[in-house]
Amino acid sequence: MSSSDALKWLNENFNFVDSVTIIDHSGTIIAKQRFNPRYTDEENAADNQWALGKNLLEVFPGQNFQSSALLAALKTDGVIYRQQEIAWNHLGKKSVTNNLTIPIVCRGQFVGSVQLSRDVTNMGRSGRSVQRAREESSAPAATGARYTLEDIVGQSPEIQEVRRLIQRIANSSSSVLVYGETGTGKELVVSSIHNASYRKDKTFMPINCAALPESILESLLFGTRRGAFTGAEDRVGLIEECSGGTIYLDEINSMPLKLQSKLLRVLDTKTVMALGASKPKEVDIRIVASVNRSPEQLMQNKEMLPDLFYRLNAIHIRVPPLRSRPEDIELLAQHFLDSYNRQLGKQNNGISPEAMELLKTYHWPGNVRELEHTIEAALNLTDGSRELRVEDIPAYFFSPAGAPAAGSGGANTRSVPNVPLRDAVADYERGLIRQALQEAKGNIDRAAALLQIPRTTLYSRMSKLGLR
Repeated sequence: MSSSDALKWLNENFNFVDSVTIIDHSGTIIAKQRFNPRYTDEENAADNQWALGKNLLEVFPGQNFQSSALLAALKTDGVIYRQQEIAWNHLGKKSVTNNLTIPIVCRGQFVGSVQLSRDVTNMGRSGRSVQRAREESSAPAATGARYTLEDIVGQSPEIQEVRRLIQRIANSSSSVLVYGETGTGKELVVSSIHNASYRKDKTFMPINCAALPESILESLLFGTRRGAFTGAEDRVGLIEECSGGTIYLDEINSMPLKLQSKLLRVLDTKTVMALGASKPKEVDIRIVASVNRSPEQLMQNKEMLPDLFYRLNAIHIRVPPLRSRPEDIELLAQHFLDSYNRQLGKQNNGISPEAMELLKTYHWPGNVRELEHTIEAALNLTDGSRELRVEDIPAYFFSPAGAPAAGSGGANTRSVPNVPLRDAVADYERGLIRQALQEAKGNIDRAAALLQIPRTTLYSRMSKLGLR
């Protein structure tokens, strides 16, 4: 960058800074001053103090010498100018910064680096939100991969580990097996792998193996040649068509074993043979597959060829169920609230403490997908700009198992009481609280523990419901 270009860049991107960070040659933070207006003065001061003496990779897990300008400056002569550097801190919070990073050299040796940063997390290059800028970008839509690492919301250790794994294995050529319960976000993880890799500008093709009969799936994947069977035409299969990109095989355990054997040959030989063809064609394809049951169950039920399973499982990522990471529920709920506010033209400004407590104590058999649709349903029941409340949450949340009551005939045949939903919810909640107080013999602390809510929340609900 010439001096005039550098000056122009500084004028455009550094009319102010939000933080200054200095690391030594080992990556240890030796000085840090964050005065970011996104946080309170107390939060900035606490972060500055906490980070001192820690390695940069403790503060920002998943960073490396390519993604972090601070680390890159330890090996690079000259100033590094970088826009829109994305990082997640140890709490899973994302930041997007414009950085000016300068190496510190003593007697010809790199001894550290210093970075001036401007936080642009909520701004695109021309003032648009980062989310809006990404949605308007044609790259993900063109490849078919809708999600990136930015879409993986959460601060739990399990989700941080998923992010770190994606960053580490994205540019590998090895196949990947992703497993997790229905609704945990497996496609989000697979799509993020593609968009974080060098294949991101190539095709991403998701295929649901459970939705297609064997004959159609075989010709779709491998292609056909005229005369292979009655009515067969010359058609290029998706494996060949997507060469250079990524194929995502969802529920691969639903694929017939004969096709699994053909897929294994593609992985072993890097070639594909169309139905009716006389010779194979070379392909450069990365296959990422997902299953919704544990590997132990798959092998026990003989749903996958062992050789294919071991070939795919060279790299494996487990997506945790939502019930194992309750600390992420509030972040996810707010994320979906913001998203559906935009989609539905609403302006709801939050979720009440009581409603959030209900979301946190529910067991989420449908995982993140169920939480998303719960927020969507609740938002459709509100108007104006008020916060979401308990009475907006779908009624099935209030059955003992969080599902249609036994003998009810299911959700579609459940009898609907001839009373307003708000009154029915309030009556049900009163009954639960009375029962807990009775079992706790009037002890508020014990009753709150039985209901799995904070003591202050119980007092608040009792007051609103007219209970003593």
